[in-house]
Amino acid sequence: MANLRACGCGAAFVPHRDSQKFCSRRCAALARPSRPSRPRCRRTAAQPNPFILRLLEIQPLERRARGGWRFGTRRISDGAADRLIASGRAEIIGGQYLQLVPQATGEAT
Repeated sequence: MANLRACGCGAAFVPHRDSQKFCSRRCAALARPSRPSRPRCRRTAAQPNPFILRLLEIQPLERRARGGWRFGTRRISDGAADRLIASGRAEIIGGQYLQLVPQATGEAT
């Protein structure tokens, strides 16, 4: 007669190999401790995209008719513009242009 083993769920089973400890994959998954979820990498309001900041140094962004912003033919999302505005690095002028806000350097003039 084959060796019967007891699973964590209380069932008896015949192992297929010597290292088998559970009756099924489901029981093994339930016995395994849960892993913490990985944090997603997202830009915060304090870290706007440096590429868009460089574009704003050249000229202001224009509002697109279908939403979003554009620099020439390059499209910029509303979310990226919102992050720039929230961080205080850009402002909307006249409802059509997103322009870079001059930052105070702290030097006496």
